[in-house]
This record gives sequence, C-alpha cells and structure tokens, in this order.
Amino acid sequence: MEELPTFTFSILVENRFGVLFNITGLFSARGYNIERLMVVPDTESGLSRITMVAHCGPALADRIVKQLNKQVDVISVEMTEKEKSWPTSTTNSTPTKT
Repeated sequence: MEELPTFTFSILVENRFGVLFNITGLFSARGYNIERLMVVPDTESGLSRITMVAHCGPALADRIVKQLNKQVDVISVEMTEKEKSWPTSTTNSTPTKT
C-alpha cells in the first residue's frame, strides 16, 4: 500500500461552540484520520488556531482547504506538506505507587 503524504493544516477560526466538530467532520467524512490536533487561543481576542496533521492525497488536501474556507467561522487556512514541531509536556496528576 502506498504511503500517503503528511499535510499540516493551520486554521484560524472564530472561537465558537461547534467549530472544532465541524472542521474535524470534514476529515472523518472522507475516512481520513487526524494524526495530531492542537487548539490554542490566538493573539487576537475571540479567535483560536487549530493545527492538525493528516495523511491524505494532495488532491484531497486541496479540496479540504477549499471546503474549510467555505465554513462560516473559518478566518484563514494554511496548508503545508511539512510536519511542524509540536510542543510537548508531561504531567503526572496522580502519584504512582511502587
């Protein structure tokens, strides 16, 4: 089976109820798994930035960008074929017993 390329989507959205559900639905409706997902508040109040990584074909990635741009709450979409580095953190909220 051919390995699909990795695309990173950076999506600036209005911070409203249901926006993340609508955006992830575009991927799941086509049977593609989101490999990574991160949502952080943007520097401008009332906006958030959704960054997601998915393996899909270039034609599908272009279609997803076009459909994302049609969403009411989406301000802008950027797509790259490069995988961006992700912040990592570890938390240990419960003590482990040995």
